[in-house]
Amino acid sequence: MSDTCVGHTECVRLDIESLRMFQAVVATGSFTEAAAQLNLTQSAVSWKMKRLEERLGAPLISREGRQIHLTEFGKELLSHAERIVGAHDEAVDSLYKSQLEGTVKLGTNDEIEAIAMAQVASGFRRRHPMVRLHHRVGLSAPISQQLAAGELDVAVIQTFEPEDGDLVLWSDRLQWVCSPSYGDHGGEYVPLITYGNNCIVRPVMIDMLNEAGIDHYSSFEAENSVAVWSAISANLGVAVMNERNCLQDHRIWSRDGLDPTLPDVHFVVRTNTRSRSAAVAALIDEFVDALGVPG
Repeated sequence: MSDTCVGHTECVRLDIESLRMFQAVVATGSFTEAAAQLNLTQSAVSWKMKRLEERLGAPLISREGRQIHLTEFGKELLSHAERIVGAHDEAVDSLYKSQLEGTVKLGTNDEIEAIAMAQVASGFRRRHPMVRLHHRVGLSAPISQQLAAGELDVAVIQTFEPEDGDLVLWSDRLQWVCSPSYGDHGGEYVPLITYGNNCIVRPVMIDMLNEAGIDHYSSFEAENSVAVWSAISANLGVAVMNERNCLQDHRIWSRDGLDPTLPDVHFVVRTNTRSRSAAVAALIDEFVDALGVPG
């Protein structure tokens, strides 16, 4: 490492989770998104970053507005972190590689962070190489229907009311959002951006607007989050989003007479009652380890 740490190396200890947190901040470019990926609070990520810099005796990042930039020392640490964390995960996977066999059909909600889901699937495949994992991504309502029909073994979906047997991974608040440049003139019809007829939030949006006497129409529909985020940013209307999935260029939307309070949603692991294999149980454990279950 650089001369900045000379005299400190004999007492510096770099733990794996601090390095993993540092990687997540760099990869996402945001403390908020890194916190969501690691299932931590933003304040916890900020504190861990501060402690890491204090231990190393040098700044790792610099800020320019909302942009995060690596210092030269941060770039050097990142190259080490990639090797250290990679070697650690490879060793764990090798030592705990299982002999499970079978097929698991998984369905997940589109709004769950793609990075987190990719990590879960990748980690599961490494640790259980003889299990064939089939992963389907979609909206919660159709995924839930496919699970009930026996087309899937396990699903991670969002719901307003968890069922008996559901494992709650986390809960989240819903918010009305729009583009910062969205012009709401009060008397106009409100253009709505939704995930379409299969969206579990859409009926709630429409009921609340009707109750408030606010005229509205469907402006944009898409069954994937990237398209919905793009439509909001392109100023095509207002939407309801999970708080942790709101982007930095979204702002809260409100209208006189509209109750801003929306119900919470819960992200749950739901299992087909006929799927009781050890491979399914192992996949559920993977979700718990990677996404975290509140204590």
